[in-house]
Amino acid sequence: MNATRTPLFFGPAERSLFGWYHAPSAAHATDLAVVVCPPLGHEYVNSHRSVRHLADRLAEAGMAALRFDYHGTGDSSGRDEDPGRLAAWSESIRDAIDTVRTISGCRRVGLVGIRLGAALATIAARTHEVECLALWAPCVRGRTYAREMKALHLTGGHQSAAHDPGSIEPGGFVMTAETQRDVSCIDVTSDPPRAARVLIVGRDDLAVDPSLCDAWRTAGLTVEQIHAGGFTDMIAAPHNTIVPEHAIEEIVRWMGHSAGTSRHALSGAEAVRAEQTSEEWSESIVRLDSGMFGILSEPLPARASGAPVVVLPNAGAAHHVGPNRLYVLLARALARAGFRCVRFDLPGLGDSVVDGAAENEPYPQDASDFIGEMLEAIEGRGVADSFVLAGLCSGAHASFHAALDLARAPILEVVLINPLSFYYRPGMPLDQPTVGRYREWNWYMRSARRVDRWVKLLRGRARLSRIVRAVSHRIRDTMSSVHNSIRRERRARPRPGDLASDVRRIVQSGRKLTFVFARFAPGYDLLMHKAAGPVRQLRRQGLVRLWSIPDANHTFEAKRCRETMIRSLADHLSQRYL
Repeated sequence: MNATRTPLFFGPAERSLFGWYHAPSAAHATDLAVVVCPPLGHEYVNSHRSVRHLADRLAEAGMAALRFDYHGTGDSSGRDEDPGRLAAWSESIRDAIDTVRTISGCRRVGLVGIRLGAALATIAARTHEVECLALWAPCVRGRTYAREMKALHLTGGHQSAAHDPGSIEPGGFVMTAETQRDVSCIDVTSDPPRAARVLIVGRDDLAVDPSLCDAWRTAGLTVEQIHAGGFTDMIAAPHNTIVPEHAIEEIVRWMGHSAGTSRHALSGAEAVRAEQTSEEWSESIVRLDSGMFGILSEPLPARASGAPVVVLPNAGAAHHVGPNRLYVLLARALARAGFRCVRFDLPGLGDSVVDGAAENEPYPQDASDFIGEMLEAIEGRGVADSFVLAGLCSGAHASFHAALDLARAPILEVVLINPLSFYYRPGMPLDQPTVGRYREWNWYMRSARRVDRWVKLLRGRARLSRIVRAVSHRIRDTMSSVHNSIRRERRARPRPGDLASDVRRIVQSGRKLTFVFARFAPGYDLLMHKAAGPVRQLRRQGLVRLWSIPDANHTFEAKRCRETMIRSLADHLSQRYL
């Protein structure tokens, strides 16, 4: 590849941002740099892979590219709940423009924005004159986008999960009432950007809307509108994403018309910042020679506690921030509690671009070796000499097998959060278990503990048919998930009793084992079907711990469930090691 990727932190220290600078080779460099403005929320997590490919292609075509996380998103500082989100996101783009100019040496800058990122790029281009502006599936009116997010929130099964009045949680990300109000005021047609050229790329799942193109042409802008497929595949669940090659090719080709003459390319490596800090934690970049990438969170002020480092490999195919930004929130909470924590991408996932690694496979066959490599790298930094392996979903699977395979590694404990399988084989389904009925079942379970609900039932005022339906759904879901999991495990490991013996093996090696489940998660049923005996015995001995999080789904999509899980895990580790 004729490009070099460099991770960096940038922007003011009080609102530090994270990004990746994609530098073109000296032989192909042009005088145009491009800032890629990603979408937000679940669309940001799902499109991460495609955005990386877009930045790579821009750099290969000679255009220096910077992709980044807005303040309060991804690996940047801040939170969804912070005030002034729209202003902070717009300021993040301006910081990115200034940074890419400084690192690349280019004076001419173009913007590529996706979904709400397209609207934010347009707002930034009203105050910063840009050479070219490409809008991919743009949110033309914020009111429409806000309605979409409310609809997504209402289908998530946790409408009342957000703490603040008026807040919603579409796709596991909080939008406060203030953020919804500010976003609803966006109308990109009302004030055209200061751009020499504009490209609008339509979505493949919606008819072409010429209103924005017509409005800006009337205002005197040079606007081109095209229709390119692949958008819906780009924002599918991370393990189902397909990189929209044609759309990326069209955007890069169009941006290239503004690239101009060649120039001497700067490496940029000497101008980047490798750390960011808050009042309670600091974070630094971890890069291995093999290409693996991670971020290490540490407590501030620094503490010499001798506590183990918590290691978080990918949850599914989501990159190292985790679904719903779970890994970032967990790592920083653990840092506040006094632990160091590294969240990282296994090869072929997220930002770990490793030669020969198959891309976007959440269960890499050599995961144990890669985890061992990361442990050695952290040991080499001199920050700790022992570890706790933890992970959600496929991250739990990887941690479980690393505990079995890395006999000499200084692993003290393994924390498995909602594992779906203990012995994965290629071809197994990767989709999460259905969660659409969790809310209904949990409501009935809570009602079963209330006398007034039983009185209502006995007096014939309850809808018995709904209760019977919920119970039958629960029984069918449980039996189906257990049956499918057992059948898959048998195909993966023909010998009976593997899970029970492997649980014993981990504990007999001197390592403790902890399970954290969403209540009614199928992984719990599988564990207790295959290894109930040793789990119960070892729990009595204090060598195995197990608890569940009420009302949670597989990825802890609801804020209060995330907070409960993070708090319970931080308390558990603090009591054990601090």
